[in-house]
Amino acid sequence: MGVRFSAVRFAPIQSVDLKQESAANEGAFIVAEFNGDGRPDFIVTTQNWGCAEEADHGKMGPPYDFIISTAAGYQVAYGFNGDIGPEDVKRRGKRDVVEYRRGWNGNCGYIETAVWGWNGTQMDVIERRDDKGKLVDKEGCAVGTQAAARPASFPPIPKGYYAVGTTCARAASAQAASDGPDSLAHFDESALTWFDGGPQIRGFESLGNNRFRVHARSYGNGDDTKGTSTNFIIRVTGASGFVAEAGSTLFDEQVSFMHCPTDTVPKGVRDWFEG
Repeated sequence: MGVRFSAVRFAPIQSVDLKQESAANEGAFIVAEFNGDGRPDFIVTTQNWGCAEEADHGKMGPPYDFIISTAAGYQVAYGFNGDIGPEDVKRRGKRDVVEYRRGWNGNCGYIETAVWGWNGTQMDVIERRDDKGKLVDKEGCAVGTQAAARPASFPPIPKGYYAVGTTCARAASAQAASDGPDSLAHFDESALTWFDGGPQIRGFESLGNNRFRVHARSYGNGDDTKGTSTNFIIRVTGASGFVAEAGSTLFDEQVSFMHCPTDTVPKGVRDWFEG
């Protein structure tokens, strides 16, 4: 496995299971050998899983840090945002790597595994593979075959109201009956909006094969002026519909959208969206 536990002098914590202890906010670590220098390296949990408290409440950092031995001593090499444990650390030759199997979508397809390791100068992703085990790049494209994304205008679909995962009639009826369904949305070049708001649109990229990356940003309360990147990918399925692909902050599963002509949406519902 390439994993072992041992005591360390620079941290007042015990060598225990990383996930159990981090969940209890007690701190934990894994010992590994990433850069091959013969001295132990570490994966450690950060305080409160990277969540600051009190005066800095709401600020976030990575829940894990890599601490790597160097000729000058130990240095924090990289912050890692995934959920990892001892079972993800694998031995390859004389070095260890982290095989992160929590897939996501790229321009070309699904990326099943990202392998983190020492690239000669720092910790980085040194390998990615799809769900068939084939080597791919960061966009899920077979190495050497990726087509460059290019700026684009609004995708070739109507702007306006969309039924989300249902028919237009059912979406409009549900929206008029209560103030909380997610079955109707409004999509144009400025925003994707549901009953409770939605992200602002900053631009589009064409990825080929009727796929577009939507550059979006979500904002929280009135004090949130920077917002959070919430980019997502859509695939146009016809003249009046698209699907939002799974694998983004907004969409953890694929969601279908079907355009609804404005006159099929009750005026009271339109007033709510447009008001």
